[in-house]
This record gives sequence, C-alpha cells and structure tokens, in this order.
Amino acid sequence: MTIIKVTDGNLQKNLNTDKVVLLNFSASWCGPCRVFAETLEEFDKEFGDKVQVVKVDVDENPELAAEFGVMSIPNTRFYSNNKFEKPFAGIVGIAQLKEEVSKIKSL
Repeated sequence: MTIIKVTDGNLQKNLNTDKVVLLNFSASWCGPCRVFAETLEEFDKEFGDKVQVVKVDVDENPELAAEFGVMSIPNTRFYSNNKFEKPFAGIVGIAQLKEEVSKIKSL
C-alpha cells in the first residue's frame, strides 16, 4: 500500500476500512518526525496489506491535531473497530509497531 496524507476533511473516510489504521501526526520541520517517517515507510512496505498508514501534518491541519490533543510530535495512535488506542509519542521501531498492532489484530 501507500502512506496516505490526510486533511481535516478526509480523515473519516480513511478510517472506514477493515484494516488497522496507524495514524501519525508529524511536521516537515521536525527532525524526529523525518527519522520516524523512514520507519513508517518500511512498516508500510512490510504490513501495508494489513495496516493502513495515515499521516497528518500538524502545521497544515492544526484543528485536527487539536481535536486529537496532540501536544508533541511525532505522535502516533492506532484505530480499529471504531475506536482509537492509546497514543504514543516519539520514535519507535518496526518491532514495537508490529507488537502494538498484534494487540489489536493478529498480523
């Protein structure tokens, strides 16, 4: 699959999937976000058929970031079965992402 970049107006349609959604809030100027973006690309290549990676630029979508209470970036959370899981901030590896998804739905 490919990583989807969403805005305030099209997030909901990207949540309506039978896949687990990894929702990532970031910004182009954020160094840790750029590093984590590489991890997300690798994760998407490996698990994109089961997990949809969705990115939100907090500078372009401040209302959406505020709605989700994003106070620091990168900020990531999973969505499945019409609910969001607990968010986590910072950089994590593919193994931890896989572990978090496995808690929601077996890969």
